[in-house]
Amino acid sequence: MESLKAENQILRARIPGQIHTTAGERQNLIKLGKGIGRAIEELITIVTPTAFFRWLRDDKGTKSKVKNPKGGQRKPRELRELVIENAKTTGFGYTRIIGELRKLGIKNISRQTVRNILKEEEIQPGPYRTSDSWTEFLNRNVETLWASERRSLLRRTVIAKKILRSIFTIEIRNTQRSS
Repeated sequence: MESLKAENQILRARIPGQIHTTAGERQNLIKLGKGIGRAIEELITIVTPTAFFRWLRDDKGTKSKVKNPKGGQRKPRELRELVIENAKTTGFGYTRIIGELRKLGIKNISRQTVRNILKEEEIQPGPYRTSDSWTEFLNRNVETLWASERRSLLRRTVIAKKILRSIFTIEIRNTQRSS
């Protein structure tokens, strides 16, 4: 045993810096070191005894932990359907959908959750969902559009220079004439 320890010390002296072990090498060291117990503190030279005992602790904990492959809890089907319906019918973005859900009393949903739900359903984000053009928008809203122009004029008076501002507003109506 003493000869192995001396051999390890010679090899460590010739290798500069830290030695990084792979997961397989760590498992092998854990398997061999478990049976030795506290005597491993004097034998192990590749890592500190503290690191070895941490590996041992972590190895015990990994067997009992089972990770959720989906990442987290999935939202209820009803909530998912509500998000999808809201996105399809209104064309709202993520934040606006959350606002609508909060009006309904649903508080436990984040923007990222809405994004993930829509991404799973292959629904594009809000701005890319509509095929609306300016022409379509103007045709739809021609009855309520107003045109405004603001003018500023510099006038000199006896007392001082004054800036006169005026706003001209006209209502744009559909001016198609029937023949």
